[in-house]
Amino acid sequence: MTVLTGGRCMAGERRWVLRERTAEAHAAVDAAIGGFTDRASYERYLQQIYAFRMPIERALDSLHWPSRLGGWRAKAIGHLIEADLADVGLAVPPVEASDLALDGDGLLGVLYVLEGSSLGSRLLYKRAEALGFSANYGARHLAHASGPESWRDFLGVLETQHELDLDEATAASLATFRAAEAAFAAQV
Repeated sequence: MTVLTGGRCMAGERRWVLRERTAEAHAAVDAAIGGFTDRASYERYLQQIYAFRMPIERALDSLHWPSRLGGWRAKAIGHLIEADLADVGLAVPPVEASDLALDGDGLLGVLYVLEGSSLGSRLLYKRAEALGFSANYGARHLAHASGPESWRDFLGVLETQHELDLDEATAASLATFRAAEAAFAAQV
């Protein structure tokens, strides 16, 4: 891996640098999510994923998307989580505004985490199905999250940036993982 000075690296290696730099934080989030094994733990998961995801999605909604992303945008799933919460009879929990950096290369760091979590939702969907939830009831956000195609598209955007400050992108990715870990550690 060739990391250049100032946190910059060659295109084609960026995803691996981000993966390596955030591996510990990613593992902490996976552990915080745990495995929902019954309806109560799944309902808690729904409230926690909403608390993590919605502040970021609201901030992204008001963002003027940079042209350097070539028209690529993250897929919003907050409305699907709201429908899932309604399916199980839970109110939409209040959330606070996001304080994540959505400017410069920080935006790409945040999106790296969001797109990765959407990709990982396929595994969580299987767990939700085992509990009786589906793409039409209680697990919409998992069934309809971005898939491998969107992940590949995002990686294409990440790798084609003329210059990318990986220190800035890493800091934003780590902050996003910390926000996720806090949401999943919270008692609801």
